[in-house]
Amino acid sequence: MGPLNPANLDLDLVRTFVTICETGNFSRAADRIGRTPSAVSLQVKRLEERLGRALFLRRPRTIVPTADGEVLLGLGRRLLAVNDEVVAFFDAPPMEGRIRFGAPNDSGLFALPAMLRRFSVTHPHVQVDVRLDASRALADACTDGALDLVLYTGNAGANRDASVVQAEDLVWIGLDGGLAETRRPLPLALCHSGCAWRAAALNALDQAGIPYRVAYSSEHCQGQIAAVEADLAVAPLPANVARRPFRRVTTLPPLGGYDVLMRVRDGAGPAAKALAGHVAACVREISGNGERLFA
Repeated sequence: MGPLNPANLDLDLVRTFVTICETGNFSRAADRIGRTPSAVSLQVKRLEERLGRALFLRRPRTIVPTADGEVLLGLGRRLLAVNDEVVAFFDAPPMEGRIRFGAPNDSGLFALPAMLRRFSVTHPHVQVDVRLDASRALADACTDGALDLVLYTGNAGANRDASVVQAEDLVWIGLDGGLAETRRPLPLALCHSGCAWRAAALNALDQAGIPYRVAYSSEHCQGQIAAVEADLAVAPLPANVARRPFRRVTTLPPLGGYDVLMRVRDGAGPAAKALAGHVAACVREISGNGERLFA
């Protein structure tokens, strides 16, 4: 039996590819991973040569994954999640202590169990105190030192001291076959004041001159989703909510996107930084599996 010659992939190339897909273009991907756009382009070329497939359709001002690229995106996210978990396990020194961790109300319902389960494997003696709250309150609490690590939504440009874990599209969501989107003033289901999604929705409608009324307001996305499912309103929500019985409403002005951000408190210990690695890997894995994270 001859020697094994495994055809290994360079995970740095895979990470760059996934980052390009998540950010939407080479320049933003280059900023996130700390490389020049030309270096990012070269990495993509090397990956395409290695796989023997074209991974992107080059279009003006945007890039779109090919069919092969879409397959690699899902597989690549899984590869990176496993890699990050392995590294976190063997890099983590034995430690004890307490971490104060904050996450948005809605994401806590979906993502927290997996995050905490992963962390408990590598740090079984570290106590994790969890706070679920609005994104703005979480960011402020981390700044004030009340939380050691926070996961929240926002805009990377306005949060220079936070790292981008995931980029998501924000879209209008309505009931499939519903009539709420045709009513005027347009009935809206929004989160409470201070929510970035609420501000994006109202600004877009104001600029387009579309009359609206806030028909329903909720602290949690689930309240918005309930109003949409009853065909009582439309709502600004992550694109992954656009599954039956819902659909994306394309007759309203675009809302752009938002970032899933993570911030570690200045002076936080190694346990908080280890948990941050697990949180980031878990977010990418959940998103890569097509599961809902922030809705």
